[in-house]
This record gives sequence, structure tokens and C-alpha cells, in this order.
Amino acid sequence: MSKKRFTLLIYVSIAGVSILGVTSVWGGGNGPHANRVVGTYILTVTATGQPSFQELLTLHKGGTVSETNTTLHPNSTNEFFPFNASEGYGAWESGPGNTVVIKIVKMVFDGNTNEHFGYLVVEATALIEGDDFTNLESDVNILVGPDLSAPFDIIPLGPTDAVGTRITVE
Repeated sequence: MSKKRFTLLIYVSIAGVSILGVTSVWGGGNGPHANRVVGTYILTVTATGQPSFQELLTLHKGGTVSETNTTLHPNSTNEFFPFNASEGYGAWESGPGNTVVIKIVKMVFDGNTNEHFGYLVVEATALIEGDDFTNLESDVNILVGPDLSAPFDIIPLGPTDAVGTRITVE
């Protein structure tokens, strides 16, 4: 690697770390505690009748959400779900007290044909105290059809429990 290219790589790396440092302290959503919840959480999620799985959930500055997990993702092949799903994206906002309200949407694909057949929608309220995340209530549904706002059918998957902590730099 040339010295010029190595120097450029160092500058890009420093800029990236600086941006990450700034975004971890900026707030998102609305409300008095919005600044305190921004970050990435590693969660253990338990759905009724299913084994627990791990999830990375990021609450971004400005109120957006991104999510991935070990059970339902673009490369998932498991015995519990006969389908695959995109990564999850959505929105969050501050709720009463130390709560946040979260909505995540994943595109869902048939596990055999890879055809898009609907959306998995998670709506949840969580308590965030310090770096601790506890799901208070949730509703998970598959909306069947190509239009998220006008599904042909709604398949309820039930509530989930989720607990975990924010990833921090030590």
C-alpha cells in the first residue's frame, strides 16, 4: 500500500470514528429523554412457543430504527419460519417516563420461491433505564400482500419479550 493511500485510509478512519462518537450522544425522536436512548442494544428476544434469539436494535438520532436478528433475516433457513425477511427498519419516539415506542417493518419472502409476500410488523413499547432495555409490551403481525397499508390478510404472531443492554465503549 502506498504511503499516500495509507494516509488517506487513516483520515477516513478518524472521520468515521468521529462521526460515530457524535451520533452516540445526539438525541433522536422527541421528548425530554430522547438523547439518553440513542444507541445500539443487544437483546435476547423470546416469542411465545419459540426458542429465544439474539437481536441488534439501533435507535438512531432523529427517530429511525434499524434491526437484525439471528432468526429471521435475509439468509435465514430455520424450522420455525418457512420464510426469509429483510433487515428491519422503522421509527421510534419518546413515550411517557423512560419509555420509547418503536415500530419495525421487515419485508417477508417465501423461503422456497423467494417471492415477496408481505411484511412483518413489530410495534413495541420499551423501558430504557441507563443502558438497560426491557420490552414492556409488543405486537407482532405478518401483513400479507404487496401493499403495507392495505394487506389482504393479517397473521398475528403474538407478543414477544425482549431484554438487553446498550453496547458501550469501555
